[in-house]
Amino acid sequence: MLQEYFTPVRLSQEYAAYQVGSNVQMHKNTFPKLEAGNIALITVVDEGGQFDSLRAALYSLVSHAGLSNKLVDLGDIITGETPADTNAAIEYVSRTLKAKKITTILLGADANQGEAMYKGTESEAEEAQVEVTLISSHLPLLEYELLNRICNIEPNYLGQLNAIGFQAHYIPPKAMDILENLNFGHQRLGQLKSRLEDGELYLRNSDLVLFDLNALKYAEAPAQKTIQPNGLTSDEACQLARYSGMSDVNTAFGIFGFSYAKNQSSLTSELIAQMVWYYIDGVLNRVDDTPTSHNEFVKYRCDFSANEDAPMLFLKSKRTSRWWMQVEHPGYPENEGLRLTMPCSYEDYMEAANGETPARYYQALKRV
Repeated sequence: MLQEYFTPVRLSQEYAAYQVGSNVQMHKNTFPKLEAGNIALITVVDEGGQFDSLRAALYSLVSHAGLSNKLVDLGDIITGETPADTNAAIEYVSRTLKAKKITTILLGADANQGEAMYKGTESEAEEAQVEVTLISSHLPLLEYELLNRICNIEPNYLGQLNAIGFQAHYIPPKAMDILENLNFGHQRLGQLKSRLEDGELYLRNSDLVLFDLNALKYAEAPAQKTIQPNGLTSDEACQLARYSGMSDVNTAFGIFGFSYAKNQSSLTSELIAQMVWYYIDGVLNRVDDTPTSHNEFVKYRCDFSANEDAPMLFLKSKRTSRWWMQVEHPGYPENEGLRLTMPCSYEDYMEAANGETPARYYQALKRV
């Protein structure tokens, strides 16, 4: 059934053994064989060939160790007569690939297609909560906008939503109020650029990451739909893509906003190719490092005898030196099922160790 949604890849280049192009199964004459652990590349286009320059750029890069037989290029999903037709195809493909335990990389022109990716990521059968992170200069939380629609899907398994990289001068006050009232994770562009590693804290638990190219400076990616003087740089975008891939729970990564008509210099397609490369690099370097997957953690307990705050438990992984914070339910501290374990930083631990309460802890209490 999946094959019916795709048109084949039209590339005909030959690649050296050390290049990605020699280590990918491409949908040309035959549809690739899909197996658990594959990484599937999908493009959504108005007409075939719009992502040929991007594929050529990606496949000319040096291949990762261990990539052989893992990367599959399924080809193009041609947009339907209506956006609803296109979204139905994206949702079905995303859901099918997730069921097969295949990681999805989707490249498209319209960030609204992220809603279909979300629907394909959540599962009524599993009834597991889904965490989503949007990297964008805007905050589409008003009525009928992307994040608002995701929040209002029924039945809904949205556990947490994060918005990072947004720029204050584009955000209506009502959207910001909604963000804070619903206790969504957020990080403005200035905060993200000053401490890019904090962006990893939002991406570490994200099942789905949606990257809108409008998060980038226009000079860094001119083949995008909007002109924005400020934003992320190309190297910051690649680092965030790698953080996304490193997440042990991430199953899907979407990059949106590419304008084929504006790609005369090929700068943007080259950048997207490198973002995909770094996302794959993150996936291939996962180490199964979560508090639920192993016990190799050093535990630090911070008690506050001067007030009634519950003690905080911090976990530091011996594998990666990453930190987590465990928050007890204030009404039912003995109930382990109600405890929240969330990524945090060493600075959060130092604040607690010095008798202060980290802002991230208060945010976690609201979620609990």
